[in-house]
Amino acid sequence: MSRATADHPAAPTASAGRPVGGRLASLRERIDTVRRARAATRRTAALATLAIAVLAVAAGLFLVDWLLALPRSARGALLVAAAAALAWCYVTYVRPWLVVRESDLDLAILVEKQQGVDSDLVAALQFDSPRSTDWGSGSLRGAVIDYVAEFSREWKVPSHVANAAVRSRLGVLGVVATCLIAGVAARPDFARAFVNRLLLGSMHYPTRTRIESLAIGGKPVDLGRGSAAVAASPIGQPVVFDVGLAGVVPQSGQVRLRSAGGPEADLDLRPDAERPAGAFSARLPRLLESVEVEVLAGDAWTDPITLRVVPLPIVETELSAVAPSYARSADAGELPPRGARQIAVLEGSQVSLGVTCGNKRLQSATLVVDGTEHALRPGAKDGQWTLPTEGSPLARILQPVRFEVRVVDEDGLSPEMPVTGSIRIKSDALPQVFADMQTRLTLPEGSPRLDWTVGDDHGIRAVTLLVEPVLAQGSPSGDGAATKPEPRTITVAEMPAVGWVGVESLPLKGSTAIPLKTLGLKKGDQVRVTLQATDYRGDAEGRTICGDPIVVDVTDEPGLLASLYESDERGARQLDAILERQLQTGSLPQFRPGRQAGSDGSDPSAGSAPVEGGSP
Repeated sequence: MSRATADHPAAPTASAGRPVGGRLASLRERIDTVRRARAATRRTAALATLAIAVLAVAAGLFLVDWLLALPRSARGALLVAAAAALAWCYVTYVRPWLVVRESDLDLAILVEKQQGVDSDLVAALQFDSPRSTDWGSGSLRGAVIDYVAEFSREWKVPSHVANAAVRSRLGVLGVVATCLIAGVAARPDFARAFVNRLLLGSMHYPTRTRIESLAIGGKPVDLGRGSAAVAASPIGQPVVFDVGLAGVVPQSGQVRLRSAGGPEADLDLRPDAERPAGAFSARLPRLLESVEVEVLAGDAWTDPITLRVVPLPIVETELSAVAPSYARSADAGELPPRGARQIAVLEGSQVSLGVTCGNKRLQSATLVVDGTEHALRPGAKDGQWTLPTEGSPLARILQPVRFEVRVVDEDGLSPEMPVTGSIRIKSDALPQVFADMQTRLTLPEGSPRLDWTVGDDHGIRAVTLLVEPVLAQGSPSGDGAATKPEPRTITVAEMPAVGWVGVESLPLKGSTAIPLKTLGLKKGDQVRVTLQATDYRGDAEGRTICGDPIVVDVTDEPGLLASLYESDERGARQLDAILERQLQTGSLPQFRPGRQAGSDGSDPSAGSAPVEGGSP
C-alpha cells in the first residue's frame, strides 16, 4: 500500500456512492446546499410559468364562451383545444425546468469557471470517490485532495440560475391572479356559470332578463338540463307555452320552433293578464311533428328543448264480478264484454278492475271513488294494471258506485276524455208464491188443505202460512166479550241443514192441512190464510213476499150441505144457459114432435131424433 493511501484511507461511502466525512466534507455540504437552492429556483420558475399559462387559458375560455355563447358541443371542442395548448406550454416552457439534475461535478465545473481554477476541484472530487483507489497514483490523489481542501474555504459556489427570472414570473402571476380574484369577488354569479359551463353544464351567464320557468302543455320543463330537456305533447293537439320572466321584463318575447330539416316558426309571447306579473304565454294551434323549442325574451334565451309528438294513451277497462256464494250457480257465465264500463251486479258482489293500455307504457293508474284515490298495481301481463283486493272500494258492492280511472303514461300524458264508469245494483227478484184451496167452506173442527207453490231466482230461506181468524160481528169469546184472536204462523216447508233451498231444487210444491180446531171458531167466522215466502241472500237479510190472502168461511153441517146443493143448482143453471145459447146459434138440431100413427101410414117414432146431451 502507498503512503498516500495509508495516510488517507478510503472514507465510508453512502448509498449514493459518495464518501461520508473526509477532508472535502465541508465543500460537499456547501455544494449540496447550493444544489438544493438551484433546484427550488427551477421548480418555482416552472410552477409559476404553468400557473400563468393555466390562468391565461381560463381567461381566454371565459372570454370566448361569454362572447359567443357556445353550445355544449362547441364548449367540449374548446376544452380539448385548451388542454392541447396547456400541454404544449408544459412541454415547451415548464418541463425543461423540471428535468434538470445537477451533480457535484456539474457544480464543481461552475466553481472552476468562477474561481479560475483549472481542473483541480473536479480532480479532487473524483479522487475522493470510493473507487479512486483502483486507478492512479495514491500520492497524486492525496496531494490534489489536500490542495483543494486547503483552498476551497475561500471559494464561492454559484447559486444563481440563468434565465430563471423567478421574481418577474411571480410578479406576473400575482397580477393575473389578483385580477381574476377581483373579478370573481365582484361577479360570483358569472364565476358559477363559467365553472358550470366549463364542466359542460347548461347554465347561462347572467342576463338582465331571467327566464325563471317554462311549462309546455301545462307540464314544467327542467331548464337546468339545458338541451337535454325533453317535453311531450299529443299529436294534433294545441300546445300552450307558459313562461315566467324576472329581472328586466320585456313587453314581449318569442317561442322559436324548429323542425328537422324544416323552416323555423316564431310564436309571439304575450303577457298573461290572468296571472301575476312576469307571466307570458304563447299558443300553437296544432302540433303535427316533433320540433325543437327555444324561448327568447329580452337578452335571455333557453337552450333548444326537444318537444316530441306522442300519441295519447288508449285505455281499456276490464270489469269482472263475483256474485255472492248463494247466487254463483245462477250467475255463472255472465261476464261483461271487454271494455265495458257499466255493469250491474247483485248486492254483495265483488268487482275486480283491470286497466290495459295497448299503445304505450303506463307510469301510474289510479281509481277514484267518491273523491278517494286508490292506486292500481302493475299486473302479471305487460301493460296491465290491476286493483288490489285489500282495501278496495269494490270488494263488496252494497250500493251503486260511480268511478273514474286516471292514468299517466310514460310521457306524462293522460287520455283526452276521462275514463269513467258505473256499477249498478241488479235487483234480486222477489220470491214467487201461488196458493189455492179446493173449497172455501169448512167446519169449525175441519182442516182444509192448501195447495202451494214457491219459486225464486236464487234460493228460499223459509215458507210459512199466516192464519188470521176473523170473528163475525158481535161474536162472543169465551168470557162473552168480542175480541180479536191473535194470528198464527205455521211453517209449511222444512229447510235442509244449510238453512236454505238452492235454485236447483226450486220450485217448492206442497199441500198443507190447516188445523182450525184450536182456534175456537164458530159458524159465521172467517179465516184469512196468507202464504209467505222469504228468499235467501247470504249474509244480508232476505226479502219476504206475501201471496193474496185466501178467506175461508166457517159454517156448520147444514150450511155445508146447502152450499153443496147451491153449487149443484148453480152448475145446472149454467148448463142450461150453455144449451140455450147453442140452440140459438143452431149448433144443435131442434126437437120436432112426432106425428100420430095412421095419419100418413107411417111409424110415429120414425121421424124423431134425440137432442145431443139431453133426453130424446
